[in-house]
Amino acid sequence: MKLTVYTISMLLLLSCTGKENNTDKKSLEERRELFGNGLNSIRYFGENRPKEEVIELGRMLFYDTRLSNDKTVSCSKCHLPQLSFSDALPKSIGAKYRLSHRNAQTLINTAAQISQHWNGNRKDVEEQAKKAFFFKGAYDLKDSSHLKKKLVDNNYNEAFKKAFNTELITSNENDILELSAKSIGAFERTLVGPAIFDDYLEGKDDVLNLEQKSGLKKFTQYGCIGCHNGNLVGGGMYQKFGVVEDPYKYTKSKNRDLGRYTHTKNEDDKEYFKVPPLRNVTKTSPYFHDGSVASLDEAIDIMGRVQLGVEIPKEDRKLIIEFLKTLETKEEHLKELTRIPDLP
Repeated sequence: MKLTVYTISMLLLLSCTGKENNTDKKSLEERRELFGNGLNSIRYFGENRPKEEVIELGRMLFYDTRLSNDKTVSCSKCHLPQLSFSDALPKSIGAKYRLSHRNAQTLINTAAQISQHWNGNRKDVEEQAKKAFFFKGAYDLKDSSHLKKKLVDNNYNEAFKKAFNTELITSNENDILELSAKSIGAFERTLVGPAIFDDYLEGKDDVLNLEQKSGLKKFTQYGCIGCHNGNLVGGGMYQKFGVVEDPYKYTKSKNRDLGRYTHTKNEDDKEYFKVPPLRNVTKTSPYFHDGSVASLDEAIDIMGRVQLGVEIPKEDRKLIIEFLKTLETKEEHLKELTRIPDLP
């Protein structure tokens, strides 16, 4: 059963009834009820972190453009580390200058989402990596034997041997594909981005200033929390884009996107999209699935109108943005996340 943003918002807001509706005075338990325990204690999104050689192989594959058909594309082309693993384009450009279907989201914390892509057509980062090798808008390789040849020609034998005790030349090409996807996924699972908001979830009240706390209060009161909740402040559900009004009236996008329906073919999924996590949202413009809005202030205004049926005043939008800044990955963590590897 699908719950509307109204229903979820009301349930969450009603849970606060009878208590002081002041974010600054909320107990640690109440914060965690809405946003989880935070990311400070997490360094890998998965049950078992593999050995470092597997992760390092994945890091190399992630950055290596030589592996694509025309030698211009890597995972990092659409997910640049200096842009918080997004690319600042409305829609990404793949092999042979093909335009992607949708806006590229940040990969920081992506492995903890319910699925990958706006329409949820990839169950996890490993499936996404595997299929990207053959997607025309990405690597555009012909088949797994094409990938194996690329790896052999570019001296990856030693790295595979260290990671999986596997000889590339004598191994089955389908096994090589699986191991390649596994290693890229392993690397992407290390892209955990703790923020100062996670310190707040640990009970450190003074890490947020008055404006940021007021922004969090507005974020909750308006009902944004209905969809943007949990550890990632989103990324845990699908929701219709345009619950109250037609969003295209405001975004001015020429082409309608049927969203999750394009994957499931279920009529009930038309114009439903995965709710994007809001971590690092202040650094990953443009916004929405088609990258149609450049300003975060405008995006918040549109979301208030089309999802919640409210007009959020300029001053309240400003406060919400101040709160969203607390979701930016800490600089000390970014330094390791954005380390560029030496390629073979």
